[in-house]
Amino acid sequence: MLTTSFHTGFLSDLSVFDAVRRIRDHGYDAVELNGETLPWGPAHVSVGMAARELDRLAAMGPYSALCIHHRDFGAAGADRRDAARLWTEAMMDRAVDLGIGLVHVIPGEDTTLPALHDALAAGVEAAARRGLTFALEPIVGREIGTTATALDAIAAAPGLKINFDPSHLKPMGDDVTEAARRLAPHMVHLHLKDVTGTPETFRFVPIGAGEIDLPAMLRAALAAGYAGPVSIEHESHWFAEDARGIDAVLADGLRDIRRIEALAQDTIAAG
Repeated sequence: MLTTSFHTGFLSDLSVFDAVRRIRDHGYDAVELNGETLPWGPAHVSVGMAARELDRLAAMGPYSALCIHHRDFGAAGADRRDAARLWTEAMMDRAVDLGIGLVHVIPGEDTTLPALHDALAAGVEAAARRGLTFALEPIVGREIGTTATALDAIAAAPGLKINFDPSHLKPMGDDVTEAARRLAPHMVHLHLKDVTGTPETFRFVPIGAGEIDLPAMLRAALAAGYAGPVSIEHESHWFAEDARGIDAVLADGLRDIRRIEALAQDTIAAG
């Protein structure tokens, strides 16, 4: 069975300690810690976290990843790009403090591909110096938001891995099942998340309410060798007015992972 995880961004109203406790109490194997400021709430992990807080949080693991998304990562402007790089590397240090082996970033806003590729290559090197795996999450509407541009980034930054989120690839016109097959050799973390719409109209919706054939997508990833964590990144409360409470979302998410994994595995077994 795959490792199950849940992204703490949905629980931004809670302290990081309460968020992790709630997720683990629902039976998830691991937690994906949020280090990104979101439209609906603050990050759970920050550069300036006190050592005593980091020690306490480290003891509550395991963690599948630390999300260190920064809007200026790979920005065309040197000042913004350099500030984002310094912040990203400081957050890598927080990952080390927490015993987390994987960090992932996004292509920032107002980027150019050369600047973004350079930032990714530098990120791979900085992570390697710390014994970390460095991954990119392609994002809808950004310079890297498709399978093709993700593969170009991997070629430009050898050692770069992928945090695979089909809900960003689908609005960009990708066949996410084929995307999973092509990107599986580089995937180290996977978001189970659904979506509707185009780059201009997309909405992240509850699992099963969108346009993605998630069992087929996961089946392709597994058949191509993916064996990493599957993490629920729940954002439909913001994008689709999902009114479920915390406990319902956590319980439904775990059931969704196991149900979709079972469907994917059954199809593989059937040949």
